[in-house]
Amino acid sequence: MSLAELVCQTTLKLIAPGDKLVIGVSGGADSLTLLRILHTSGQFDLHVATLDHGLRGAAGAADVQFVMDTCAAWGIPVTAGKRTDLPKDAGVEEAARAARYDFLAETARQVGAAVVAVGHHADDQAETVLMRLIRGTGLQGLSGMAQRAPLPGHPDLTLIRPLLHITRREIEAYCSAHNLQPRHDITNTDTRLLRNRVRLELLPRLRQINPQIERALTRLAASAALDSDYIQQQLERAIAGRVSQDDQRVTLDLGTFRGLHPALQGRFVLWAVQQIGGQDASHERITGAVGLAVSGTTGQQTPLPGGLRLRLDYETLHIEQADAPLPLPDIPLLPPDTLIAVAVPGETPLPGSDWTLRASRTPSDDALRLIVADGQAVHLRTRRPGDRFAPPGLEGHTRKIKEWMIDHRVPQAARARIPLLTIDGEIAAVMVGSKSVVSESFAAYKSDAPVVYFQFIRRAHS
Repeated sequence: MSLAELVCQTTLKLIAPGDKLVIGVSGGADSLTLLRILHTSGQFDLHVATLDHGLRGAAGAADVQFVMDTCAAWGIPVTAGKRTDLPKDAGVEEAARAARYDFLAETARQVGAAVVAVGHHADDQAETVLMRLIRGTGLQGLSGMAQRAPLPGHPDLTLIRPLLHITRREIEAYCSAHNLQPRHDITNTDTRLLRNRVRLELLPRLRQINPQIERALTRLAASAALDSDYIQQQLERAIAGRVSQDDQRVTLDLGTFRGLHPALQGRFVLWAVQQIGGQDASHERITGAVGLAVSGTTGQQTPLPGGLRLRLDYETLHIEQADAPLPLPDIPLLPPDTLIAVAVPGETPLPGSDWTLRASRTPSDDALRLIVADGQAVHLRTRRPGDRFAPPGLEGHTRKIKEWMIDHRVPQAARARIPLLTIDGEIAAVMVGSKSVVSESFAAYKSDAPVVYFQFIRRAHS
């Protein structure tokens, strides 16, 4: 089978029939080879994306122009972009990588594509494994790059690497055979960058020990990927039905997390970070996050890369965007510092919500029963400093509302918004869904007491 046939066959296995494919093309040998193979096959709906990172002046602009000219000659649509804000310091590699993926994602969304292809090849895989070994990594890091994975930072899109099992030597031979004249990035010789030092200094020395070092490293990556995939399957089985997520947060029952094998605990943190578009975290950061989740207490949190954090609640573990609003229970809540007169009997809408408080003399099994005499003033308000009430079982003694909420695991983010029902200024009930409690002196124990039935009703949306 020829190189072109192998690459096309691989690509067809990685995408669904009819998928539009955005290809990231720099003008180098690998991406140019990928583009020509897929284009000449006639089997793919292609759109090229090419980015000038703004780091190489006229040379970077010339590379983009080369790609645009090539696409024009081959009849392939292209989107070009340029960045001017990347750092020119030690963080430039990671910043350029993130910018490249962001641009590819933007282009894919603009043209209606769900899949992005890049030209990473077998030698890149070997370099990646070595770089991760140098920095310190676990099994997932040893897996190197996957042929098919979520696009970094954009988990709604798919990234594929059809050349991942093709060597640099094979790519260069293809370029020579088809008279391709790829561009050469001068920064690829800058040994201040780790990948270049690995390629130009470390790998040549390792070849003196093992001439097939690249093949050995790619085998290691494939073996680690197989084991890693099994661990991921075990994680997904263990958390099935116990995890929830949205664009900003992944939440898992804390007891479930603490019952996981340590290998699955670390894998969960990595998986959750990826689900909300975060960056890969170092071994030390993952270990620290797992340690907090295992032995930490409610309210503790630790930062994670990419503007994320791990935060503990009473019974749940959250991995979330650091600026995400704290989740609130699905119960009636008031704006802080609220005071509302309650109609007795009648219905009182809660501001800023679709809840209404119904007060009636008619018995209702689902309502709170309180003694309310005619003419007494009834209000709803939120907690104030020093608030106390007399819950049942304390023989008339009082305790602080704050302490009661902590003991009953009311989420900290909700405490300032929990409705308190007052009668003639005294706290008669704390209305917190199924945990609602009536103060001892207002509890309706006698059948002849002047009872009012209080119940929150959710108004139907029109």
